[in-house]
Amino acid sequence: MWSSFAQRADIPELMDDLTRPDAEFSVAYRELETINRRLGGVRAIERFLPEGANLLILDVGAGACDVGEALLQKRRCHVVTLDLNIRGLKLAKRSWPVAGDALQLPFEDRRFDVVMASLFFHHLKNPDCVRVLQEMWRIAARRVLVNDLHRHPIAYLSIAGLAAAFSNSAMVQHDGPASVRRAFRPSELLEIARQARVPARVYRSFPYRLVLVADK
Repeated sequence: MWSSFAQRADIPELMDDLTRPDAEFSVAYRELETINRRLGGVRAIERFLPEGANLLILDVGAGACDVGEALLQKRRCHVVTLDLNIRGLKLAKRSWPVAGDALQLPFEDRRFDVVMASLFFHHLKNPDCVRVLQEMWRIAARRVLVNDLHRHPIAYLSIAGLAAAFSNSAMVQHDGPASVRRAFRPSELLEIARQARVPARVYRSFPYRLVLVADK
């Protein structure tokens, strides 16, 4: 089993199929908000935000906007949430939703204090990860944060078990384990940063998150 985690898997995720019914996304978004809140997704970003109030933050590939909304409850900041799928953007309450393509971010250089992405990079193939990171770096004035999953058998077994036991979403039951298989090792994120020419460090965040941090 361990050998099957040696490389990123190319397993399609249901959430990437925008033709699936709205109801499937609605149930999945609710559950992913809980997962991010309880399994370290929000904490992984919050611990690496720069000090100071009124940060202007862009959340790339924001999904249901839940990470940005959680930050707005914890910090004095402003958050713009960007995604191609407008279903999740409709859930924005205090953040400012923008429909847009992460491969060509519709903002001027150095527009945001912080540009972040949570559980987005594993949806992309490596060349697109490089391109998105370049775009994030271009529009960041202070810091870029990429929070994603650490590809590990224990993480895989844990999310598969939790999804089977507690999830009512076929999307989460499939995509949760698939996301871990599609995820990264620290050296792989560093290689993406090297190819993007972004000076970055990668940290582990409990329980099975990786956070790439790059400062201007």
